[in-house]
Amino acid sequence: MPRQVIRALSLTFIAILIYSCGGPKKPAKIEKVFWPLPPEEPRILYLGSYHGESDFKGKSALDILLGEPDREIPKNLIKPYGVAARFGKILAGDTVAAVVFVIDPKNKKVSFIGDKPMGKLRIPVGIDIDKEGRVYVADAKNQRVFVYDFKGKLLTAIGDPEGPGKLLRPAGIALNEKSQRIYIVDVLDHRVKVYSISDGKFLFAFGKRGREDGEFNFPTNVAIDRRNGNVAVVDTMNFRVQIFDKDGKFLRRFGKLGIVPGTFARPKGIGIDSEGHIYVADAAFNNIQIFDDKGNLLLFIGKFGFGPGEFNLPAGLYVDRADRIYVADSMNKRVQVFQYISETWKKKYPEKYRELKLYKPENLNKAKTKEQ
Repeated sequence: MPRQVIRALSLTFIAILIYSCGGPKKPAKIEKVFWPLPPEEPRILYLGSYHGESDFKGKSALDILLGEPDREIPKNLIKPYGVAARFGKILAGDTVAAVVFVIDPKNKKVSFIGDKPMGKLRIPVGIDIDKEGRVYVADAKNQRVFVYDFKGKLLTAIGDPEGPGKLLRPAGIALNEKSQRIYIVDVLDHRVKVYSISDGKFLFAFGKRGREDGEFNFPTNVAIDRRNGNVAVVDTMNFRVQIFDKDGKFLRRFGKLGIVPGTFARPKGIGIDSEGHIYVADAAFNNIQIFDDKGNLLLFIGKFGFGPGEFNLPAGLYVDRADRIYVADSMNKRVQVFQYISETWKKKYPEKYRELKLYKPENLNKAKTKEQ
């Protein structure tokens, strides 16, 4: 049967289906989601989730019936790991699609980095972005950190395969733009390696395999405290976070293996906000734990699930300069975005803050009714 006839019949079928169903239904009311619940002071606000192109244009009924043409790069995230955000764009490295998704909510579009022959990615993991708009992507398989512009043009690569700065399996990366350094976690070498942002030259490394202070056992991710340049490293198989100064001098550590809040089972992503709070994603707990800069647990959010603030193997985590928190929710195939309600945010958005303070979630009211 000719394709034109199939399309005509399909359109007729769709029109009948829509008419018979009585047209579109009124969307359900969406509750605000924040932590902790009233009457406690709100600290973390859920902003939304991003999956890819489907966030901006849904799949039509015609696409479902007729299928879509094959394409090398999927429209939506499959298994995101690394995440970063700047200039209004959210970047997510997908370890299955082997590209970095550049999600642009303002312009409602998605583009890609690492899909061209020059600088083709294989397993993109850590991501960061500098003030010039250069995108740094750690490729665990290619054993390099590639540097691109936002259009995906390869600019340079970091990690001389023959020199002292050789990378065995780069994972988490973080930039300190004040000192012009990039910190790269080398999982298999059990060290953090530091390079110059300006020319990619290897500067120094710190750490070795072990369990003592300043030693690592398969570290994975890293974050920079923008207030003082301190470096926080997720020491994954030692089940802890270690803090160093910008030159790699050990300062302190917190965390241990456990199953209660404040301990870790599979710590992965890490980020630090403008007030020094440290956010750690735990893939086993399916939550985000929030500590002060001394390692005291303040709050945790999340559990296993598919709704707002629920996770299925969270991986990378990033906190931007406006204290928005981005979490690569790997097996849910999305990036979830939250807002830390800082003192600066409260002053900038007093009406929004007042609305949150007065808001009474419906599920909380129902719970209170049952108790009474």
